[in-house]
Amino acid sequence: MLNLNRRAKTLETATFGMGCFWGPESQFGQYPGVIRTRTGFTGGTTAEPTYRTIGDHTETIQIDFDASLLSYEDILRIYWNSHDAVKDRKFKGRQYLSLLIVHSLNQQETADLIKNEWEKRNGKSIGTEIQYDRPFYPAENRHHKYFLKRFPKAMESILPLFFDHKNFTDSTIAARLNGFVRENGRLTDIKDEISDWQLTDEEEHVLRSMLQKIRW
Repeated sequence: MLNLNRRAKTLETATFGMGCFWGPESQFGQYPGVIRTRTGFTGGTTAEPTYRTIGDHTETIQIDFDASLLSYEDILRIYWNSHDAVKDRKFKGRQYLSLLIVHSLNQQETADLIKNEWEKRNGKSIGTEIQYDRPFYPAENRHHKYFLKRFPKAMESILPLFFDHKNFTDSTIAARLNGFVRENGRLTDIKDEISDWQLTDEEEHVLRSMLQKIRW
């Protein structure tokens, strides 16, 4: 199979919750430094959580990003400016918590720095729960790229490019288009960005042909 993902110089992972995971996955899928997005559950102790048996876990998104294009500091600023982290979100238990999972001591230090920066600027205390390197459980297929899947004609053009659903879910182009359909980014920006993905000529041709033929 062809590799239709943007190549990354410095690949890192960020995991966070900010309410229902459909919207945040669409929002973060638009940024050029983001390589892939996925929805899931983390932060709790319930074994093998699902959407219906989430237990004490939280709906989260996990993104892999190229830190040479989009820094962890950038991601955290977007994160804390995109939801109300001061508000008590326990109306449905822990499902919609403001939750940040850090994956290294460097991420922990950066989170403390950006959190303090935000609190000083806004004069409020962030209530985000911060945990260290917890297991991430992917959500069921229907919760990945939720908004893109609401366009069946477009999906008919996209899915044949991929070996299976996971391959589709983890693709950069699916992340971008899932953002586009929610007005997070423009189709022309995606077409322009593909030139910087370091794809082979064949891979780039396949993507551009699909974007040319896709129907919404």
